[in-house]
This record gives sequence, structure tokens and C-alpha cells, in this order.
Amino acid sequence: MRPEDIHGKKLIAVAGKDVFGKKFINIVNKEIASKNLMTIGININEEDFDFFISNLPDSKVEVTVFMPEYQKKAAIYFGQEGFLLVSYKKDGKLEFIISENEESIDDAKLFELVNNTEFL
Repeated sequence: MRPEDIHGKKLIAVAGKDVFGKKFINIVNKEIASKNLMTIGININEEDFDFFISNLPDSKVEVTVFMPEYQKKAAIYFGQEGFLLVSYKKDGKLEFIISENEESIDDAKLFELVNNTEFL
């Protein structure tokens, strides 16, 4: 990815253990490009999770979608019940989309989450 590819676009991170370069992210990017949105995969290992999540409020990423392996851990970090699917910035603070169950994130689910009008 080149810097000019993301200039002026709202960044949506897909955070998990093995998501960088996944095909479903490219599929969703084609669908949302006209909305000035762009998803990027961010691989996070267990040791780096706390560093990653503690820096979300100050990062350039506006929205973070959590893969199943981090949904519970992210909810606990932010003091939420259930499973954290999405965190997003709104009015200078982080807001959350929570689920009662761990949810698989494929291209259809990712497309559904990034089209959520709460953070567009």
C-alpha cells in the first residue's frame, strides 16, 4: 500500500493474528472505495495487543474491526460486557459495537460492519 492510496480516506483497521493481505479485505475495499473508506489488515500477536489497543485513541485509524481471536480481550480491555466487534471514534472518544457472542468476520460481515452508519 502506498501513502497516496490512503490520502483523504477514513482508515478502518481489521485487527487479528493473521489478517494482513487477506483477500476479503481487498474485496470489501472495492465495494467501499467510493465512500472514501479503506480497510487495512493489521497483524497483532498476543504480546503486542495491549500496546496496539492502548494507542487506538491517538492513531490515524478511525474504526477498528476485531477478528474473533481478540473480540473478548478487547471487550475486557475497555470494560465492556460480551465481545467487542468494532471500536470507532466519535466526538473525540471511542464508541463500541458489542455482540453477545464471538462473531466470525468474513467479507460479508466486514462489509456489513463498515457500512454501519454510526461511524460513516
